[in-house]
Amino acid sequence: MDLRTTRIVFAKELRETLRDRRTLLAMVVLPICLYPLIGIGVIQWIGAQEARQAEQPSRVGMLGPGWPALERALGRSKTRFELLRDKSRAELEEGIRDKRIDLVLEIPAEVAELEREGTVKVKLAFDDTRMRSAMAHRRVKEELRDLADRIRKDRLRSRSLPEELFEPVATDVKRIHRGGDKGAHIMAEVVPLLVILMVLLGAFYPAIDVTAGEKERGTLETLLAAPVARTSLIAGKYLVVALVAAFTGLLNLASIGLTLALGVGPAVRSAGVEVAIPWGAVALTVVAMVPAALFFAGTMLAVAALGRSFKEAQNLLSPVMVVFTLPAVAARLPGVELTPFTALLPVVNISLLIHDLIIGRVQWLPALVTVASLVGYTAVALRLASRVFESEHLLFAPDPSLGKVSLWKRLTGRARAAAPAPTSSQAATLFLVVMALILLVGRPLQSGSLIGGLLVTEWALIGLPVLLLLRIGRLEARSTLALARPTGSALLGALLAGVSAWYLVGVLVETVQQQVLPMPPDLIKAYHRALFSTERFLALDLFVLALSPAICEEALFRGVLLQATRRTMSASSAVIVNGLLFGLFHLSPYRFFSTMILGMVLALLVLRTGSIWPGILFHFLNNASAIVAGRLLGDQADGATPPALSWPLLATTLVIFVAGMALALRPRAAGSRAASSDPPGR
Repeated sequence: MDLRTTRIVFAKELRETLRDRRTLLAMVVLPICLYPLIGIGVIQWIGAQEARQAEQPSRVGMLGPGWPALERALGRSKTRFELLRDKSRAELEEGIRDKRIDLVLEIPAEVAELEREGTVKVKLAFDDTRMRSAMAHRRVKEELRDLADRIRKDRLRSRSLPEELFEPVATDVKRIHRGGDKGAHIMAEVVPLLVILMVLLGAFYPAIDVTAGEKERGTLETLLAAPVARTSLIAGKYLVVALVAAFTGLLNLASIGLTLALGVGPAVRSAGVEVAIPWGAVALTVVAMVPAALFFAGTMLAVAALGRSFKEAQNLLSPVMVVFTLPAVAARLPGVELTPFTALLPVVNISLLIHDLIIGRVQWLPALVTVASLVGYTAVALRLASRVFESEHLLFAPDPSLGKVSLWKRLTGRARAAAPAPTSSQAATLFLVVMALILLVGRPLQSGSLIGGLLVTEWALIGLPVLLLLRIGRLEARSTLALARPTGSALLGALLAGVSAWYLVGVLVETVQQQVLPMPPDLIKAYHRALFSTERFLALDLFVLALSPAICEEALFRGVLLQATRRTMSASSAVIVNGLLFGLFHLSPYRFFSTMILGMVLALLVLRTGSIWPGILFHFLNNASAIVAGRLLGDQADGATPPALSWPLLATTLVIFVAGMALALRPRAAGSRAASSDPPGR
């Protein structure tokens, strides 16, 4: 790599990037102007609303006989309560719905006797979705608590009993913390996700502009024709994207600090809570931001380089934003801390490192592992970008006739010849649409009815979008879904590997995972009760939980996504990416590694056999074996304790799995191998 050439490319790309209004908007205008204004404005509006609500009396409807003690307590301050009587229960409850009444208080008929000897059970009805109603509930509860204390003391005095009789335990709380700890913990919950999002946004447009943007402008061909090393070109472009991403994150961090200092700080202090902003911790966050910017810049540059136009690159990077955001959110789950294991998880490690830096609880070994792993992931991403730049596929312009084909012609099949495989943009869009459908539709349906929701999820939210893409995108089903006829040895190998993988992946990996990222016991029990219920027919479970995922998920992942990625990256990279997407698809940090490994095995199986059918068979047998084993074990599979490993069973399943994979992956005939070889330019 020529440093002089890299410097020239860097200066050129930086000038062009800073001329782009979208980059300047995301990098400068949003953090400096918009976020502080929104943050301070929202805080002030909330404070004004709370102050206005506090000045207004709570309208309380009374039901039942009078209770002088309570009415005196409520009537002491007419600015706090307005008591309403002589109304029926229906009128009062309707008043709550119409926002004319804030709370209904019902007193039992025998209140006089219960006040002397017993417990007065008061019923409260309110609307907890409305601020005034919730405030009325808090006010009435405070008065009831004070009244209960007075009645208890009166009862004790009338019997000449000490008050300590009903207070056997007392606590004396002393809060010990360093100055600024409250502010640090508040920032630690908010800042990591915001910084990650802003650094991602800062790298988004520059990564597109220096790759797909140059293709669209027709200047990339000239640049590639220059007698310079491709590595120097990539290094110059990468440094620009990384610099802009880091600068955007730095401006956003300064903006967050300014917002907290001018907005949150005064608002909280006015409520009587002393919160100091840990500016030293904010400065330390910059240290973690640098490797984050390097990693995000390398990844986005590699993905954007696959796009043949600005629009296609945007479509490719949109799901990348989603994929990077989900781990950042998952990092804030209870019990997730920065350890040498979580330090290997991209994005999760960044979020946890920033969190620990802010609260001043840094463990240097996980921190060093985090930085080293990010450097390694960045090197992999840059290597992928380098391979794309060295490929002739990079120079292909988008098909100008694609936009001229109407949607109706694509749906009715009247368009021209079908494409042999989907583009990266089409595959990324499909994955993003399916994930959105599952989150917005599938998850709510599954929470209401597991079996019905899973059926709709698999066939309507996963399978149907795949079929629509084949139709609208004019794709060949045989090549897109890898529907070639498999060999007998491939099917036999998939059968042997499928019936044994459930134990290796499901028990061994999850047993190891429980040591580093343990699943809560209640969640394990609920998971086992839902999946291994004996109240359903076994045939129904096999169809819904084994056959449906085997068909629909394989069509999406080992069909569309795998065939799209193998056009632009090596087989090993395609297998890894497919496994990562399959792990993210299941939306569970506790199942991520088991499903990721399973996805990589399935991708390797489909790539090497050239057919999706062994993958479907493997997937079905893996799920079916787990279902049958869970039913046979019964109460032993309730997940209350980690299952004890049976070494003979482990050895047996390992031998069967290795033999099956060796049988399935053995070299095929020359004709079959040529049919599924990598495309030209690889």
